[in-house]
Amino acid sequence: MRSPVVFAVVVTWNRRALLEQCLAHLIAQTRPCDGLIVVDNASDDGTAEMLADAWAGRASVVRMATNTGGAGGFNAGVRAAMQAGAERLWLMDDDVLAAPDALEALLAAEAALVGEGAAPAFLCSSVRSPEGHLTNTPEIDRRENGLGYPAWGERLDRGLIPVRQATFVSLMIGRAAVARHGLPLAPMFIWGDDTEYTLRLSRDGPGHLVAASRVVHVRAAPGRLSIETEPDAERERLHRYLTRNVILAKRRHEGAGSALRYAASRLRMAGGLVLKGRWRKAGVLVAGVLDGARFDPEVEFCAGP
Repeated sequence: MRSPVVFAVVVTWNRRALLEQCLAHLIAQTRPCDGLIVVDNASDDGTAEMLADAWAGRASVVRMATNTGGAGGFNAGVRAAMQAGAERLWLMDDDVLAAPDALEALLAAEAALVGEGAAPAFLCSSVRSPEGHLTNTPEIDRRENGLGYPAWGERLDRGLIPVRQATFVSLMIGRAAVARHGLPLAPMFIWGDDTEYTLRLSRDGPGHLVAASRVVHVRAAPGRLSIETEPDAERERLHRYLTRNVILAKRRHEGAGSALRYAASRLRMAGGLVLKGRWRKAGVLVAGVLDGARFDPEVEFCAGP
């Protein structure tokens, strides 16, 4: 069977040193990428110059006029890869360091699953922190088999686990899935856009975590996102987007009840923050809940060249 045309899509913003490491790991793959697209979200740290100098002829650069966040970057990157003729799109942030055989393992898993009649909605890698801790763990798909039991352990012995949502930290999707389900939602800006997108992709059947495909995620702030423990005032405001985006994803993919329960939990958290005198953080959560009630971006489609 002919190997598919694979384009890696990397979104970056003001992390030149990390981006250089990410790209170095991509060109060292045992199964080389057929194309490499870097979406530069209007970086001003020398990233554009580095790409023009060191990566001319090796990477196609999509330079955004303004910082559109991860969501806008992946929207543009997926569109560019589709227009370039990619058959598989390997998505990741600029702080992802892929093991040499990460792509080879993803493609081998896809071939095995397709051979068994279980075409995956997407494939994702096993992700660890630089210290070796599991991170960006996807959510297991709990759809049942013919006996009424959750079927997630069916291929556990081969390191393949069905999942319903994952992050843009080494995520591979097929051209047909993009044509059918559309692009990531650019208006989401940051945080939760990958959750919404993978839930959209896995409506009809699960994606799969591929244990043999390994990457390291060099996050600036490791651990789960929580405004309660967020020490950075600049990042604090971004939790408004997170709250809004989670409400949107739950509303569209889990129903109004799930969205309302999540919104209520954010309001309770806001109340607790008020009691501690942390008014600004409480205000961020309340604003996010209000935004989530009316946020309704349309899905864009791009079939390719």
